[in-house]
Amino acid sequence: TPSDSWVKKFFKQQGIEFQMYFAHQVDDKLFNRGAMKNIAAKHAFEEGCDYVVWHDIDMIPEEGVDYSYNKDNPIHLATRISQMEYGLKYHEYFGGAVLFTKEQVEATNGYSNDYWDWGMEDDDLFWRCHLEGYTDDSYLNVPFKKKKYLEFDGEKSWAMIPNNIKYKDLTSKSHTISILTRAYQQPNKIPVHLIGSKDTGYVEFPILRIPGYDYGVSFNNSRALSLQYWNSFNQHNYMWLKRYDGQWSWVTVVIDQSTNLSHFYLNGTEVDSKAGHGSESPWKYNGKLKKYGSKKIYLGTTPSVSEHDPSKFFKGSIADIKIWDRALNTEEVKNIHKEYSTEGLIYKFNIDSLIKYDVKEVTDTVKVPE
Repeated sequence: TPSDSWVKKFFKQQGIEFQMYFAHQVDDKLFNRGAMKNIAAKHAFEEGCDYVVWHDIDMIPEEGVDYSYNKDNPIHLATRISQMEYGLKYHEYFGGAVLFTKEQVEATNGYSNDYWDWGMEDDDLFWRCHLEGYTDDSYLNVPFKKKKYLEFDGEKSWAMIPNNIKYKDLTSKSHTISILTRAYQQPNKIPVHLIGSKDTGYVEFPILRIPGYDYGVSFNNSRALSLQYWNSFNQHNYMWLKRYDGQWSWVTVVIDQSTNLSHFYLNGTEVDSKAGHGSESPWKYNGKLKKYGSKKIYLGTTPSVSEHDPSKFFKGSIADIKIWDRALNTEEVKNIHKEYSTEGLIYKFNIDSLIKYDVKEVTDTVKVPE
């Protein structure tokens, strides 16, 4: 084929001896991309290859991409993609074409075989590399000022923002809520939900909640931060963004009643479904927003489920919360972790004013992503 001829010419120019292996699933089970790539690599190493490039079949290299052996660490080759205007899909994108030596494959144990159907196996591989010390995580965290934050144990700890007339009907009109949080999975309660898994369902661990038809922000057992809210017809709206354990994150919710649009932001950047790291944003909702009246705002729990429900308590940290009674614009949200507008600001995080139950207070240097 033309692409096959181009690849042969490309490697000949780089002086690389190569063999191509094609893995194709032939059973009637859900697609398991990770297992197929592992099988192809197994055959490659058995036949004497020093390293592999796990390669999407719909990508071909362009001039300047170096496919040569690298003993130091795995290499992501698909960092400049024509489809993405020669940019990276998103910060943690680790797909398309990745180069691993035999030793690096053995250290990371390759791809997970547990992801059925499409998605997440390449993100999982990125974090396997991270755990083995193969990644530079400087982009993930930058120093933030020393401050107090709350630690929730996932078992019984919770806090509450006392009722205030300023919050009356807050979520039935335009508003913005921004939270600096760090979340953890709770495998003792329920396993992590992998793509295609039929053994476990989704569980939402509550970070911030207004109870009833629960409004709020959560961390779920599919490694995502999420937003849920309802309209006056009790129609459910749901947005999400991918996030892993232990990552400090500025999560910002903007709901604009004048346009019927909700926006979901991570560290000042709106979620982009095209880039593969979250749901569609902005999201158009129908009708008017549901009225809650003068409800208390719960942190780390919800009174809407029983004490033994796995989704009762959140495990993680909350270092900041700010609430506005208006929809912030994109520019205001962009630098929200560095500076913020006081126009329409009706709540600013104050640990001492919270009602707390068995919550640990910590003073530390919080690190947040750029």
